[in-house]
Amino acid sequence: MEKKYLVLIIGVLIIAFGVYAYKYPPVKKEVDTNLEEDASLKGRDNGAGPSKLRMSLVQEMVDNYRNTQLVSIEDAPKNGVKDDSHSILFDLDTLKKFINDIEKGVKQVEPKSDPKLAIRMYYAAYPLVSKWNEPGYENLRNLLGDEITKQYERKHTLIMIPVIKNDKGIFADFNPYDKETYQGFPRRLKTGMQLFRVTDTTEVIGLNHGQLIPPKSTEGEAF
Repeated sequence: MEKKYLVLIIGVLIIAFGVYAYKYPPVKKEVDTNLEEDASLKGRDNGAGPSKLRMSLVQEMVDNYRNTQLVSIEDAPKNGVKDDSHSILFDLDTLKKFINDIEKGVKQVEPKSDPKLAIRMYYAAYPLVSKWNEPGYENLRNLLGDEITKQYERKHTLIMIPVIKNDKGIFADFNPYDKETYQGFPRRLKTGMQLFRVTDTTEVIGLNHGQLIPPKSTEGEAF
């Protein structure tokens, strides 16, 4: 008798499971292929703990830069750059404010959206210090008041620009406070602007002016 009840219970469970599976079929989770295909973009908090790198790998990659690109830059006769910067430092409060400004702008412009955001870091170099007092270089004038930052001319730096994943799935540079840029900035006619000497007064959300090392002291560097 007990065996019959057991068989009956199992049968009922199987039928119930079949009905549930029919009404609520498993849904395949949609994967953001752009992020999955590029391991370099991974790093969001998934419970795996903080991102880590082996110190030996960091040292090897830093050495690779200093022994190749940095040497080529400093040895190039046309550059005239000596003791180019090999690192740049941003304090955490500055980075947090920059990220907060990006998110704040998106919330103001598209409060109901939740787009994929990122930051693109452009490798850049400061212009000649003789230009920093000219129109168009207002963002650099505050560097003229310090004997160390005046040495930044022609040295390597980074410029951070906000990035949004647009409707085409492309990570595009944009201005969080300008809706018209949410699909990306229009292509800029660099050659034409240079040809007609047009002064571009457009401003974008961006971050620069970290401490360049050198000329700032290398004290505290581990690599």
